Amino acid sequence: MSKGQKNGVDLVKGQPAKGIFLFAVPLILANLFFQLYETVDTIIVGRFNGDAALAAVGASFAVTMVMIAFATGTGIGCSVLISKYYGSENYAKVKTSVSTVLIFSLIFSIVIGLLGILLSRTVLVFLGTPENIMEEAALYLKIYSLGMPFMFLYNVQSSIFSSFGNSKMPLFLLILSSVLNILLDLLFVGLLHMGVMGAAVATVLAQSFSFVVSFVLLIKRVYFFEDWKSYEFHYFSFHIMKEMISYAFVSIIQSSITSIGLLLIQSVVNRYGSDVLAGYTAGNKIDSFAIVPFMAVGNALSTYTAQNLGAGKRERIGKGFWAGIMLCAAMAVGIFFINILFKNQLIGLYLDADTSSADAVDTGLMYISQMAIFYFFMGLSSCQSGMLRGEGRLKILFVNCFISLMVRVGFAFTMVSCLGVSAVWLSLPAGWVISSIYMVIAQRVPFRKKPRIST
Repeated sequence: MSKGQKNGVDLVKGQPAKGIFLFAVPLILANLFFQLYETVDTIIVGRFNGDAALAAVGASFAVTMVMIAFATGTGIGCSVLISKYYGSENYAKVKTSVSTVLIFSLIFSIVIGLLGILLSRTVLVFLGTPENIMEEAALYLKIYSLGMPFMFLYNVQSSIFSSFGNSKMPLFLLILSSVLNILLDLLFVGLLHMGVMGAAVATVLAQSFSFVVSFVLLIKRVYFFEDWKSYEFHYFSFHIMKEMISYAFVSIIQSSITSIGLLLIQSVVNRYGSDVLAGYTAGNKIDSFAIVPFMAVGNALSTYTAQNLGAGKRERIGKGFWAGIMLCAAMAVGIFFINILFKNQLIGLYLDADTSSADAVDTGLMYISQMAIFYFFMGLSSCQSGMLRGEGRLKILFVNCFISLMVRVGFAFTMVSCLGVSAVWLSLPAGWVISSIYMVIAQRVPFRKKPRIST
């Protein structure tokens, strides 16, 4: 084990399948907990405040997902470059990269938060949000935007830990923050009856807590780690920032595609009224949990590929890719049976069958039943993207982002007349399939580019 390896998985040695599995499992669990503390407020809001409040949170969800996509995209993109420095044992550049990305992320997140506060109502009006939930949806979005710097920096810091092969630390922090979020939701929404506002405040406080703890641990790990103290570094490097932006830009676009697509086609759902929107929101929340394992495997492949590329072990990358595909196939089968066998119980977490409208419940059940068939294609697309991102094949990913977006938006708007509201969520697998076909073709282009590591 190298002197940089501490409490992490060594991804450049041993069996690729074992390394990816051990690294991906904590990432999967961590992302599930992230979804938990993002969605638990909607469960509690729906239970304590009814379908209208749930629909208000759902109307804001499309916008908040775009914000989250900026944070996760920045983190994933920057972690690829840090992984390469780490794999090549260039720890001086690792330290400079960490401080550079934290400063950049702070400024970027403040700008996004301010835009969210100023434009929240304008965006909701543009999306055709029903009038009866407009005020609560706008309030939720404004409060959420206030906490954007904390959420953004926490996501970036988690990605940095992962770039070191340490996927357990983000899991630990998310378990901690999830428990806090649940307790705050019960306090603000259940006991104090603060409704949608209480749910937003609980989320912001939980994210702030995660940021503070992860920041302290990251600084200790990078700048006070005994084996790294002798390496000199700069607090900010424009050269490294330029490299990071090239990775982060494509990752932000890629992470934003689903969210932007959701934002663009939100108007399709809104035209069906608040009852169908409530059911769609419930189904969308369950879908958000279902896709987490596949996204985590893709992110694990990015780190695995980048570290092995940095270590000059490119022959291991193909083996890791196929190991990821097999892992995704197994998970797709498991999620299919869970969605089909327990669909009523899953929807029941968000909608009370006795008090919710039949339209809301039926929409939610239809969403998760139909989507259960297609998750393998999500896994395939995620693994392909992860490997290409780790290799630095950014042009292919950039084109793929727009192909996926155009397919999804085009499918939703053209097929809604014959499929109804189902066209909204079925546009996702349509995008995955076309995306996978494109990347299979693109991957046949020989990869001659040298690792983008500065010396």
